[in-house]
Amino acid sequence: MNKVIHICFAFVVLAALGACTTTGSAPLLALTQYTQLDRLNRPAVNEVLATFARHDVNNRDNPADDATNLKTDIGTFMTSVAGRSAATTAIAQAVLVPDVQIADLSGTSSDCIGTAPGTCNNYLGVETGGATQAPAGLKPFGGRALTDEVVDISLGAIFGNTFAALGLAPDDTNEQDGRVDATYPSYAGCAGAGCRPVLTSDGVAWNTAPKHFTTAFPYLGAPQ
Repeated sequence: MNKVIHICFAFVVLAALGACTTTGSAPLLALTQYTQLDRLNRPAVNEVLATFARHDVNNRDNPADDATNLKTDIGTFMTSVAGRSAATTAIAQAVLVPDVQIADLSGTSSDCIGTAPGTCNNYLGVETGGATQAPAGLKPFGGRALTDEVVDISLGAIFGNTFAALGLAPDDTNEQDGRVDATYPSYAGCAGAGCRPVLTSDGVAWNTAPKHFTTAFPYLGAPQ
């Protein structure tokens, strides 16, 4: 039997401190109320796809609300701002909603620690039915590794040809990936009379110094 875990990360702050008592054998902590202020699971999803005014709404939502709120935000941005097709937009909504990490405990994929990007990836593996799984042929475990280019993968899905390259949607040719396009102005590094902007990467690689990792827990290298 497959065991699938949905994980979301929420940052909470203490809204009301319970009073402690010093009587008796041990102090007692009264019931405490917490308020959720932020919810970040997949980087660059809420930050890119929702308007600033909508960030707080999505941050305070539960994953069950994403099918109404975040899904609408994704659809609006993809079709209007990014200019993507209905097919590409629908795949983005299907993959990114709800905003949770899905881990399939029956997966057989590698943990990716110590591997270079492009040779191993679990990120969005379950959500895409294994399309983003690398090495190919393994059942995806899901989640994300420290070396996964998570932001670039998200930006590639929004502004690039990621979904088309994976065979999940037809290429709408509306990518903002630096390709030569005479209807756009030229800039340094442009190989033609004009080029589209490069919005598919944050320009920071998984191993950009001083970031470094180890092969043993906790996998994060010592501060430098």
